[in-house]
Amino acid sequence: MDISRSLQWRTVIPAMCLPFIASLLYFVLFSEHTFSRIIYGGTKVFTLTWPVIVMALIHRSRLPRLNLRNPVHIKALPLGGGAGLGIAGAMLLLMQTPLGSVVTEGGVNIGRKTQELGVLEHFWIFAAGISIFHSLLEEYYWRWFVYGRLRELLPRWPAHIVGGASFAAHHIVITTQFFPSAWGVFFGCMVGVGGVIFSLLYEHQHSLIGAWIAHMIVDFGIMAIGRQVMA
Repeated sequence: MDISRSLQWRTVIPAMCLPFIASLLYFVLFSEHTFSRIIYGGTKVFTLTWPVIVMALIHRSRLPRLNLRNPVHIKALPLGGGAGLGIAGAMLLLMQTPLGSVVTEGGVNIGRKTQELGVLEHFWIFAAGISIFHSLLEEYYWRWFVYGRLRELLPRWPAHIVGGASFAAHHIVITTQFFPSAWGVFFGCMVGVGGVIFSLLYEHQHSLIGAWIAHMIVDFGIMAIGRQVMA
């Protein structure tokens, strides 16, 4: 089906921008209001449904299937696991450097925010949900949909970089609430670098499984560090 470039841009730009705008609302401007959770939930509904709507109504395409019996997905597991362990290991090593003191000093802010969100008492249940299910949602949204559409509109590396930057944007909003502005931007940009690594995995493996496994391991590492600095 021949779809104009302008129409493709009109479907991918909202996907790139809305998580950033919503994070300003639920994490900054209205973070102490109960309806911030409604905004957060609405954002996740959009994340889940927008690709479905666009692909079904405009691209006339099916959603990706994660059948682990498919050899393509099985072959993606070792590299995805290795990438995730490598990134998580690097984070743990960096915690032993002066950078670790910056993260530790942000522990008070992290603890306060988790209390505001009502997840501190059930932190590891929340951490497991974020690491396992939310990482899958993000890979489906950011890699399969956003990067996948950008790859049809831009050359290879610009697609990786623009996809990684849009993935980083709402994370920068979040990290700057925990850390001084410069460090918050730095940590958020590192998330964007992670996004580029995940899209490279997706491009190389033609499967979301490797990127999902890597993302899941990294998120567990981030959650473990967050819980440690809150203690």
